[in-house]
Amino acid sequence: MSAAGQNTAVVSLGISCQSARQIRTHVELISSLIGEPVQHVSHFFDGLITPPEGLAKLLDDGFPLFTREQIEEGAGHPTWHPYGIRFFHHFRGEDGIADVNRYFENETSRFSYLKNRFLELRNAQHLLFVLSNSQNNLDEVAEETELGPFHFEQRHLEELKASLRAFFAKDCDLLVVSHEEKVVDVEYDHLHILEPDSSEWTGDKRQWAEVFRKHLTIHETLNFV
Repeated sequence: MSAAGQNTAVVSLGISCQSARQIRTHVELISSLIGEPVQHVSHFFDGLITPPEGLAKLLDDGFPLFTREQIEEGAGHPTWHPYGIRFFHHFRGEDGIADVNRYFENETSRFSYLKNRFLELRNAQHLLFVLSNSQNNLDEVAEETELGPFHFEQRHLEELKASLRAFFAKDCDLLVVSHEEKVVDVEYDHLHILEPDSSEWTGDKRQWAEVFRKHLTIHETLNFV
């Protein structure tokens, strides 16, 4: 889940489920920090595996919805080319087995709706996007999806920030959460480094709460209130 209020939206960009989970967990805290009530709302990238460079390219291309030809049943999970986005929880039924042909119409309907919701973010006064690679099982996910290590690199974050700005025609806040060993020469004011935790994928609620407190308090130029 992501979260949205009358003027502000806090939206997960992945790269996995932890970002969305922690936004949902801290929706009351976020509301108090920005001075505006926000509520849970699903968004396009909440449950996807989303490499930052693929996200930037998708936005630069105008955010077209996937076609059947672009979805390949490979690398462990259905993959949206040319963006390298993996559908970890979609195109499958109760048996959990991926079948793109069988579930394509249902997923097209679902993601068409979520795409329109994402486009409506252009009407929000304030946009805070959350990107994290702090999920502890990402090494397993990387092996399963054949995407390689999920490290953040300076150029990819810069490209994504520029793509968000161009797509929404205004400055957007990009909050990045990671572990020390999962960033490569990154110098970014909005980067928050977490200490290791024992969760499989959900993350440390206490540390995430501190991330939101620190970020939304320090960056007063966001003018949320």
